[in-house]
Amino acid sequence: MIMKRSILILAAAMIIFGLSPKPAQASPYEGYTYSYWEDDVKSPIAYLPSRMITGQELGIGPFTTPSDMFAAPDGKLYVLDSGNGRIVVLNREWKVIDQIQGFDNNGKQDSFNKPEGIFVTAAGRVFVADTENRRVVVLDENGKFIREIGAPKSEVLSDNFEYFPRKVIVDKAGRIYVVARGVFDGIIEFDNEGGFTGFIGTNKVQFDPVDLFWKTVSTKEQREKMIRFVPIEFNNTDLDADGFIYTTTADKQTAVPVKRLNPSGIDVLRINGELGPIGDLSRERSAFIDIDVSGNGVYRTLDSTRGRVFTYNEDGNLLYVVGQLGNQLGTFKTPIAIESFDNRIFVLDQDLGMITEFTVTKFGSLVNEANGLYSIGKHDDAAKLWEQVLKLDANFEMAYVGIGKSMLRQGEYKEAMKYLKLGNDREYYSKALTKFRREYMREYFGIYMTMVIILIGAAIAVRRVLKVRKGGMKQNAVS
Repeated sequence: MIMKRSILILAAAMIIFGLSPKPAQASPYEGYTYSYWEDDVKSPIAYLPSRMITGQELGIGPFTTPSDMFAAPDGKLYVLDSGNGRIVVLNREWKVIDQIQGFDNNGKQDSFNKPEGIFVTAAGRVFVADTENRRVVVLDENGKFIREIGAPKSEVLSDNFEYFPRKVIVDKAGRIYVVARGVFDGIIEFDNEGGFTGFIGTNKVQFDPVDLFWKTVSTKEQREKMIRFVPIEFNNTDLDADGFIYTTTADKQTAVPVKRLNPSGIDVLRINGELGPIGDLSRERSAFIDIDVSGNGVYRTLDSTRGRVFTYNEDGNLLYVVGQLGNQLGTFKTPIAIESFDNRIFVLDQDLGMITEFTVTKFGSLVNEANGLYSIGKHDDAAKLWEQVLKLDANFEMAYVGIGKSMLRQGEYKEAMKYLKLGNDREYYSKALTKFRREYMREYFGIYMTMVIILIGAAIAVRRVLKVRKGGMKQNAVS
């Protein structure tokens, strides 16, 4: 009897345990954003690691110092396995569908030599920055050789110019843009035939005023030993849907390490407030090594200093942070490249030879959708989602701003001021205050003027009464 009772109790406990809710997946990193006052504020996790994969798991041998990857519009993921001199193509299920290890170059077998950059056009053409071979290789959608683009030739280039292409992108017009090692003049531009057309987007010279002073008072021999003031070179680039070129610079002394270049090479990146997209503020300064531009003006930067992925919207507002350095799923050792596709983020780890996939959480999905509506001017629709965001994160300043702008458009100026103040948006708060004052005066002007007239009339009447009384008192005194 006791045995049967024990068995029944054990069975009941197992059933209860099995029906009890499982704990939510723990994140190996913390979510945070920065407030208007530059304080880091905890925030819900926007993306969680879902899986990771290596070359061994794919059955093709380990990746050796992979250097880049590209997520194509059809969902294919191209991995540039630099150390093995190959391109590995994966489908959406992460199955290998192709490997490009060599190609026929006009009758001769050819291969890559430590390539560092890859780009795939909408038509499927593959452009590879074949770094140590000092060229850009162009392949068709089947991996067959089309042509190669060698070093630019021009009288404006010095005789000792060395060409080591590191990254490559191609716009809709077929223009080719190359980031090259040791080139400080900007991004190298080629036309659709591979002809050199010039440089765009040169970084401004960065210098230390103290060093500049010592250079002015030093001898010629001493000046030659000092560090020269030269522009900072770009280290990565990407394109948005409108053809604007985004660039990153890894130098930690650069004021704004991200640029958005128009066709004339002018930086038109929007910056919210005094600070641009520079990554961490209260921690060690970030060093961006890659950038990924997605829809609605959203772009993500990859920080090699702490292994963070910073996501910004078109106004330069930090939306959320993902990842960090570590030794578990969702962390990295040497992150080198970032891509995104269909609400998923991919990060390539060079030393570990591994790709980590992150999938969006409810919080991240709400922020993405609300920001998407916000960016195309649907502020009222976005406001409904921002309200849901605030239920998950009451400190999310952009949500307050989004709701405030919606109320401003609806003419609810007093409520708009309340939310814009919580979002620390001084510009739109001032606009709401101006409109509120104007509306207030329009509504109550008549009442105020009537009161003023009544008061003035009353004052005149009282004055007259006092004057009459005063006159009567004088007359009585004379009598």
